[in-house]
Amino acid sequence: MKRIPTPRRADPWVGLRPGQAPALHLLLMLLALTAVRGLGQAPQHAEPVISPEVHPDRRTTFRFCAPNAKEVSLAREGAEPEVMQKDEQGVWSVTTVPLEADFYGYSFVADGVSLIDPSNPLMKPNLLHTESEVHVPGPGSLPWETSDTPHGVIHHHFYRSGIVGDDRDFYVYTPPGYDPLAKQTYPVLYLLHGFSDDARASERFAMLNCASETLISFGTPSSVKLSPRLRRPMPPPRTATREPSPVSQWAAPNLS
Repeated sequence: MKRIPTPRRADPWVGLRPGQAPALHLLLMLLALTAVRGLGQAPQHAEPVISPEVHPDRRTTFRFCAPNAKEVSLAREGAEPEVMQKDEQGVWSVTTVPLEADFYGYSFVADGVSLIDPSNPLMKPNLLHTESEVHVPGPGSLPWETSDTPHGVIHHHFYRSGIVGDDRDFYVYTPPGYDPLAKQTYPVLYLLHGFSDDARASERFAMLNCASETLISFGTPSSVKLSPRLRRPMPPPRTATREPSPVSQWAAPNLS
C-alpha cells in the first residue's frame, strides 16, 4: 500500500534575515495582548446630560448637548433670553437666579432654531408652541403642589360633537368619597382652556387635582369639569410673541 506523503506547512520564518524572526514574533505577541485587553474593557460612553437640575436654593441649571452649534440661549417663560456657555464636551449650560416655586415652560434656541430639551420628558401641552417644562417645587401649601390630603379622581370622557362633526374629550375631577348614586349635590366649576391648548392643559399643566384638593381642605367641596378641546378651528401659526403664563398666575385663586 502506497503511503501518501503529508504536505509540509510553509515556514513563516523562511526568507527572513537573521534577527528578523524574533522581532516579528514579539510584534505578533504584543498585538495579541492588545486585542485581549481591548476585549476585556467595557466600551466608554459619554455621561448623560442632566437637564434641568433644580438646586436646593431654587436656582436651576439647564444643559443642552450641541457640539457643533455656534451659539445657544435659554428661552424661559417670563424671562429674557439667557446666553449659554459651552464646555469641552460640547454641552451648553446656564444657571438661573433663584426662581419662585412654579411650573415654567422653556426651550433652547440653537443658532436661531427653537428646540425642546431632549433630556427632559416633561412637556408643556400646547398645540402651537411646543416647549419643555420644569417644576420648581415649593411648600405643600401652594395649590398646585401635592399635599398629604385625601385624593379624588380625574375622569377622562369622550363624545361626538354633532355641531362640529368630530370626536372630542374632556376631564372631570370628583372629590374623595364622591358617589354618583348619592343624593348629595356638589358645586361645579367649568374651566375653558386657553387658545392653542387642549383638554389636557388644566389637568396636566395646572395640576387641577391638587388645586381642587387644596380647596376641599379649606372646606369647599367641589367637582371640576375641564372643557372640551378645540372650541374653534385653529388659524395658521403666528410668529408674534406672547405673554408668559406661569401656573401661579392662573392655576388657582389666592387662598391667603
